[in-house]
Amino acid sequence: RNSLNLEQSYGNSDNDVRHVGVINYIWDLPFGRGRAHLSDGVVGRILEGFEVTGIFTAETGHPFNVRASRDTQRMGVNAWGYQVGDPFGAPSGPGCTPDPTLGRVYFTNQCAFTLPPWGSASNNERNQWYGPGFWDWDMSVSKITRLTERVKAELRFEGYNVLNHPHFLNPGTDAASNGNLITSSQFGIITSTFTQPDGTTSARQLQVALRVSF
Repeated sequence: RNSLNLEQSYGNSDNDVRHVGVINYIWDLPFGRGRAHLSDGVVGRILEGFEVTGIFTAETGHPFNVRASRDTQRMGVNAWGYQVGDPFGAPSGPGCTPDPTLGRVYFTNQCAFTLPPWGSASNNERNQWYGPGFWDWDMSVSKITRLTERVKAELRFEGYNVLNHPHFLNPGTDAASNGNLITSSQFGIITSTFTQPDGTTSARQLQVALRVSF
């Protein structure tokens, strides 16, 4: 923010996700041929080789800055927003209510930030605000069937985000341009969700695969 005062850039890292919990499991079902229960005959052959696996992940949100649109310190970089109210509180005046038709409302008071005075910095630290967290459950059910002594087949049903829980990104962060006027109607509103590395969305995905080993 200010090359003459590096303390203004003190704050949380862009990668500061405070809490992450991951549980993974593998369960070989105790049924079918070679197992403790229902191991004989046709039933044993049908139930053999079933396995259930999964990964459950829960984490808190990623940090972000609220950005203003004026270089109040003449440093070549626009200042961060200057907090004058509670962004999660009731709207502090007319025109401060976000439009819920534009997305998911995160900041309920769009007039909680304004421009810092000329010559001054923001009263917020770097990455003071955190976006929404998320949780995700991926799982698969597979069955391995031995066809001959040398050949076996594995049928897998896999689901990603099986409960279809949305993974929201951070809200719009462009704050005041003049007084309490908002530069973007999408300030404090979440308009997008996480995208997978292959370009698909984070919504539920299902797939099935068959592998024959010989």
